[in-house]
Amino acid sequence: MLTLTRFKMTMAAPAAVVVLLSACLQQGAPKAPNVHGSLIFQLNDTDSVAIPGYWYADTLVLNNADESLTLIPSDTIDNAWSVPVFDGSISLINDTGHWKDNLRSGDYKVPVQWKPQQTQEAAPDWSNDTLSWLLSFGEQDPWFGQLYLQQAGTLCRGSIATPTGDFRYLHGNLNESGAMRLQTFDGAHLFYFKGSLSAQGDIVDGVFLSGNHYSTPFSGTRISSSDNGLAEAPKAQWTGLPLAYSGVSIDGDSVHWTAKSAKGVHVLSVMGSWCPNCMDEHRLLLNLSARHPELTIHTLAFERGADNDQGKATALQRLSRYSEQMGVDNGRPNWRITLVGPASKTEAQKALPFLNRVVSFPTAVVHREGQDAPWIHSGFNGPAMGPAYEIEVAKFTSAVSGSLENR
Repeated sequence: MLTLTRFKMTMAAPAAVVVLLSACLQQGAPKAPNVHGSLIFQLNDTDSVAIPGYWYADTLVLNNADESLTLIPSDTIDNAWSVPVFDGSISLINDTGHWKDNLRSGDYKVPVQWKPQQTQEAAPDWSNDTLSWLLSFGEQDPWFGQLYLQQAGTLCRGSIATPTGDFRYLHGNLNESGAMRLQTFDGAHLFYFKGSLSAQGDIVDGVFLSGNHYSTPFSGTRISSSDNGLAEAPKAQWTGLPLAYSGVSIDGDSVHWTAKSAKGVHVLSVMGSWCPNCMDEHRLLLNLSARHPELTIHTLAFERGADNDQGKATALQRLSRYSEQMGVDNGRPNWRITLVGPASKTEAQKALPFLNRVVSFPTAVVHREGQDAPWIHSGFNGPAMGPAYEIEVAKFTSAVSGSLENR
């Protein structure tokens, strides 16, 4: 059992006691460098998500497939660890507590428990083969995705593509009897998929759960991984109106920008700090900014709760933390973060009438001085999608260098 108090430089900190596998560490002795285990999220009476991880001193690292989330002690909540980027927290006392999602309205919590294990599991030897299914979610108004999986024995990892983005890093099990379990926790989303394979290899009796607030049935038809079974989503188009926006900077100043007098290359990223696909696009833009220091990037944020004055103040505080955690901060003079409106595609289109619609968050718009029309890209496939992500990298790189047509 791992017993933790809030780790701070206070008189109480040296008295913290860690008990691991019934072996007591004497007060003042150094902690074991890595204490491995899993954080269990209890979705309901029968379903749970287990995210592997380890403690290093007072820091909790969760391994979400190929992604690592580093949680450090909260500055404001006792016995809690801050979830990076997405503003939530994990609270633990005697290994038991909850995940609090501050991006959702109300006091939204999911029970959690830390379960240590004696040894760290060996790294899987992943197959080069990819399995794929075309998924249908819901019954009355279905929506669709395409699941891609790799296997290493009964372990599996992959992602689900949709017409406007991906479900990021999924991992779990597919055993010999055909029982499938997939999960992810990236700080914003807690997803769980369960189902079974039929004799034909299709997914049947599937259920998709998001946290403890949403569930829907799904099914899957086995297809070749080289097939794209998804219909192409509608694309945002330029209306012919000048590129311009207004809002509030994270310093609280009014912002008004127009492309009419803008020099050089500008990227407008229509996003929300609550959006994991937006985070993936942001990281690509960070790389492009490092390679092209002349590039100016405008993060146009549409935030949850920003439809009233108090909500706007909270959103600006969240964006300030987002700026720091995502590497923008004050060290990048050519990067501007502006709160433009509430988290709504309808409101985003109203605030940005140069777009005929906002199909999804993120939406990227690249303006080049002297170019007749901007380059517009709806949605984003992140690094969990492998080759599809490399295509995104190539598109964005070409767009900022001027060698890609509008699409």
